[in-house]
Amino acid sequence: MNSGSFNCAEFQLCTQNEGFSQHVGPFYQRTTDNRIQRALPIDHRHLNPEGVVHGGALTTFMDYVIYRAIGDEISHEIQFATINLNCQFLAAGKAGDCLLGEGKVVRKTKSVIFAEGIIFCEARQLMSASGIWKIIGNN
Repeated sequence: MNSGSFNCAEFQLCTQNEGFSQHVGPFYQRTTDNRIQRALPIDHRHLNPEGVVHGGALTTFMDYVIYRAIGDEISHEIQFATINLNCQFLAAGKAGDCLLGEGKVVRKTKSVIFAEGIIFCEARQLMSASGIWKIIGNN
């Protein structure tokens, strides 16, 4: 799989692309090999002064990837919010890359969700993360 080039035909626009997500994104998704991947095509808005993807853009995308993965596994009807996100920066992305992200729930209690995720581009892993999300309501 080549995630370095973005092919819109393979992806659909994600739901919940409002607010800050709309400003950073838009984010896309596809299902492949029974996994849901989120995508963020990188352009000049996502770069830092050194010409690589800004850490804040990576962290924002990671938070979105894991947040959506939690909803995929548990329910998009349950409200939850990030209370802790530990990110490890592993490599840099650049303009023209298409970042792909995958997340999963590690454990769920009555009040919190433990989850993790990765962001990669082609064969390079750019970021790994783990975190805790607080369940704040049930609809």
